[in-house]
Amino acid sequence: RAAAYNREGVNDQAIFDYNKVLFIDAHNFEAYQGRAQAYATLGVFNNAIKDYAKALELRPNETNLYNKRGLAFANKKLYDDAIVDFSRAIELNPSMAEFYFNRGISYSIKKVYDAAAEDFSKAISLGMQDDELYYKRGKIYQELEFYEKALKDYAQAISMDPRRSEYYFGHGMVAGIMGLYDVAIGDFTKSLAIEPSDAQSFFNRGKIYDELSLYENAIGDYSSALKFSPKDSGALRARGLAYAKIQKFDDALEDLSRSVKYDPSNEQVFIERGYVNMDKKFYDRAQADFQKALELKPGSKKAFEAMEYLQKTQASKS
Repeated sequence: RAAAYNREGVNDQAIFDYNKVLFIDAHNFEAYQGRAQAYATLGVFNNAIKDYAKALELRPNETNLYNKRGLAFANKKLYDDAIVDFSRAIELNPSMAEFYFNRGISYSIKKVYDAAAEDFSKAISLGMQDDELYYKRGKIYQELEFYEKALKDYAQAISMDPRRSEYYFGHGMVAGIMGLYDVAIGDFTKSLAIEPSDAQSFFNRGKIYDELSLYENAIGDYSSALKFSPKDSGALRARGLAYAKIQKFDDALEDLSRSVKYDPSNEQVFIERGYVNMDKKFYDRAQADFQKALELKPGSKKAFEAMEYLQKTQASKS
């Protein structure tokens, strides 16, 4: 009856019945296994892990239990323990793609990217064809700066499920890094068609327009990003710099000042605002900005150069 409750998703009742079974028979493998699964489904991972351990004491070579306990460890963010269990499952059955996939995810979270890429590739070689798998390997390749491989994996994920905005986003990011700006713009546009409120897609398409010196387009995208994330200091900074490039210095100062408000420890924004203050001939404000940058990052070469440029500019005016 507990097993039937498990299948129906009535996990509390399943646990109640498994408790009864284990009261009668404290060495019942199926009860420990079933109760562990019920606990895992309910998100009570500590109890699930304990029950998987009890089940494995009774049957130490039960391959799938190592995989399931590994998933429970991963849900607890105990990734080292998860990797040990996934590795044991692989040792017992090296032909299961799922085990490599699960271990690869844990490796990727721990930023052990080479091992993660190897596990995802092994899962693919064993016949696992899943868009999420290609997407995750694409992200790993991106981290490893294997951009052509990343682009190929993102494209494969898109071909398998063209409804996922994050797949276009990943493809667009790599295309932008590779200088394929038209491709990147198209990708971010497709991502936004699926997820119109994605501030990051607006922001990154804006960065591409910036690279192409299409500043009005860039400002439009940064503004759209800020509608959804109004305190994003990076978007404020980027829009402020774009305004400065088209000599809208008042707008630039407003954005850079707001960026400083939300990210007061970024010395680079003070330097940038200082230069815009110089464009407005607000030399005292520029000096204060450059001085603040030096306070935040003593020895900053850029801040020293900015201060020297200010002094030369003021000397030439006198």
